[in-house]
Amino acid sequence: MGMEIKLTPKALRVNGGYTQKQVAEYLGISLTQYKRRENGKARWYADELYKLAKLYNVDISVFFGKKVS
Repeated sequence: MGMEIKLTPKALRVNGGYTQKQVAEYLGISLTQYKRRENGKARWYADELYKLAKLYNVDISVFFGKKVS
């Protein structure tokens, strides 16, 4: 039976060894904006999630929950 998992941008960032500042610069947003998104105080834009998926070499669906075996 598959299990539902959700990888968070923070977990992927930490696992990838990036700082919040590095990822904010990669996305072209301010550090404050990035921190608000990562802490759930602001929503991610689709293009940002796409860029994060590319940066972390994961499918974008991991941000929304995906069944894995």
